[in-house]
Amino acid sequence: MKMNKKVLISTIVLLTLSMMVLSPVKAITKETYTMHMELELKDPGIQWVSEEGILHMRDFHWMGTVEGTLGTGTYDGWVSVNINLATQEGTVSEKWVITITSQDTLAGSSRGKLTMPFVSGTFVGTHGTGDFEGVKIMGSYEGFHPDLTHIVADAEGTIKHP
Repeated sequence: MKMNKKVLISTIVLLTLSMMVLSPVKAITKETYTMHMELELKDPGIQWVSEEGILHMRDFHWMGTVEGTLGTGTYDGWVSVNINLATQEGTVSEKWVITITSQDTLAGSSRGKLTMPFVSGTFVGTHGTGDFEGVKIMGSYEGFHPDLTHIVADAEGTIKHP
């Protein structure tokens, strides 16, 4: 009988220790992410046209408002664009920061295709501060340029909370 108690106690101790090791693991929660953006060109950056008729734009700076899953705030984006002037098609890449409060920001990047006046692509945001520390967003966006100095866009995807 004493031997069975030792085995039982050893088993209980091992189970308890394994539960203690596994319990600190947090569950990651996911939800649908949406955002509406209205942006205005603040600085056209550096621009030049290559011999092939490609318009290159660097440090193209956009700012504006955002409203969505994270809340209401501001958008600050620095864009690089390459557009074939004959076809009005090209590529776009961007680094951006969404600020909801001065402490709550999320930074990321996007890339996509441009067929004037439409733009679409994918994004990922992984560098959060404040309430967004550890938050990751990813998905796709579609936008429309009503003129060359404004863009209206919508994004949707997944947000992962730590």
